[in-house]
Amino acid sequence: MPTLIRFVILNVGVGLLLGAATAASIVVFAPVALGHGDGLDPLALGLQIYAFGASFGLGALATALIMIAED
Repeated sequence: MPTLIRFVILNVGVGLLLGAATAASIVVFAPVALGHGDGLDPLALGLQIYAFGASFGLGALATALIMIAED
């Protein structure tokens, strides 16, 4: 696998995992903050995990690219 593809997959994957962990921890500790007042809707939770994961993934990739440029 080319180095660039591996770099992108690794950094986006790490960011996605961080975002998913963040969304899950918010749902566990403060479910009302994300709109889960009465019960846990699996579709809403999946979309929120995807939203957090995508944002964190792109942020992690951008940070990694900037850190390479400083070397």
